[in-house]
Amino acid sequence: MKRFFTACLILLTLAMVAHSQVLKVKVTLDPSNLPADEVNNLSDFPDKVEQYFNAYEWVEDEYEYDVICKVRIIIQSVQQKSHEKLYLAQFVITSESGEYFYDKIWEFPYDQGTPFSHFKGQFDPLTHFLDFYAYMVLAGELDTNDYLKGNSLYEKARDIANRGQLSKYPRGWSSRMNMVLVITDARTRPLREVKPDFFEALYLLDEGKRGEAYNYAKKVLEGLKKVYKVQPNNLYLQYFFNSHYEDLAELFKGHNTDLELLAELDSRHRQAYRDVME
Repeated sequence: MKRFFTACLILLTLAMVAHSQVLKVKVTLDPSNLPADEVNNLSDFPDKVEQYFNAYEWVEDEYEYDVICKVRIIIQSVQQKSHEKLYLAQFVITSESGEYFYDKIWEFPYDQGTPFSHFKGQFDPLTHFLDFYAYMVLAGELDTNDYLKGNSLYEKARDIANRGQLSKYPRGWSSRMNMVLVITDARTRPLREVKPDFFEALYLLDEGKRGEAYNYAKKVLEGLKKVYKVQPNNLYLQYFFNSHYEDLAELFKGHNTDLELLAELDSRHRQAYRDVME
């Protein structure tokens, strides 16, 4: 009986590992605006951020693959404020699947000897900020797999943004809250609903099944039209176009009517669509 129990425990542990969503983040830091002594204080900061992202199981899910991301942190300034050093930075995170977030104002205290922890009670403007963007990227990633699959993670991000607004470090958190609200708004939902179709279309295209890929791509175009019709300047729609205009052009290559519509919806990349017209 003891041997049976041990075997079951091992199988359960393996199942939990197999169902974990993992981030694989590479961090680059630009501290060039700081004096040399402050640069030295941040020497291990990128490694700590990478470790914080990569050595944690963010969500249990049936899709087992790594989400590859790049992070760039630009330190703009540092000031001594009461008992702590307060850094001001810009933050960019992108994923291979096209999730993209650029945060212009990240304010956080940091001391080289302070460890990063996922287990905390009080709001932490450094690690809760990293949590926020981990959930935002993973929510978008889960949306590519199934219908509105990212809802629970967007809710976690919203809760963090709410805590940030009520904390003693509120700077930037109202904009982050607005970002979550835009993405989860009913006006954005048609785009989120067709993300699985979009990535299925790309898969079929890569397999050489252009006709089948086009059938899925037409569903995607309908979703993009719905969002554009009610909110032409929707931020998440613009992010999607910026990340995937080349993919869209390839999916609709030769379908001139569809490409003309894309050129109208995404005027910033109009030439890319017209280049593949026949």
